[in-house]
Amino acid sequence: MRTLRLVALPLLATPLVAAGPAPRELRFESFNRVYTDLVGELAPFALDPVTVKLSSPKQILLVRDHVARLVPLGGGRVEGSLEIELLGKGSLVADLDLAGRASRLADDLILPPQRVRLDGVARLERAPGGYRIVAERMPRQVHVEVRSRLIDQVVGLCEGASLLTLGSVDCGPVRGALERPAVPLGNGSGEFFLADSELDAADRAELDALIAAPAR
Repeated sequence: MRTLRLVALPLLATPLVAAGPAPRELRFESFNRVYTDLVGELAPFALDPVTVKLSSPKQILLVRDHVARLVPLGGGRVEGSLEIELLGKGSLVADLDLAGRASRLADDLILPPQRVRLDGVARLERAPGGYRIVAERMPRQVHVEVRSRLIDQVVGLCEGASLLTLGSVDCGPVRGALERPAVPLGNGSGEFFLADSELDAADRAELDALIAAPAR
């Protein structure tokens, strides 16, 4: 299963603390750009007798803005959040199993303008040519809002099954799961790299200050 390629958005490894010292805000302008094909398969879901496996073979994603709010913990470790404003489009494929009857549906996909937030803990360190980010804790998946005519098609098939089973299938959760699918982020840890070529002097100074900050 392909998951969200965080190498394209390495700051997804960074995270936030709810209380304590005021967090430091970081924005790296070079990361506000267009990305392609970051996602493969989405998290599947099942609601007996309906099982749906979603995938998105093609996407174009625009990151309009982002901000990392980080609190240094000492030793280069930080705790915080990353908020990303994004929108995009692509394709959506649903492999559907309805009481043992398999079918495949496909249609266009729209990601309306939205904000995604990730919380966690990471360790920052200087490395040749840039900075290494080692995620110690981050979410295993993130939910995004999508729009597609495919959603109505799947719900229609579910409602047909509900009629055949005298209303024993509730199709409301199916629509909700399709409209906000879960994008896997890996196993909750990982290592990522920020190249010096993508950072300006102010960016590097901010990262150096976080690495050098004493424990709170």
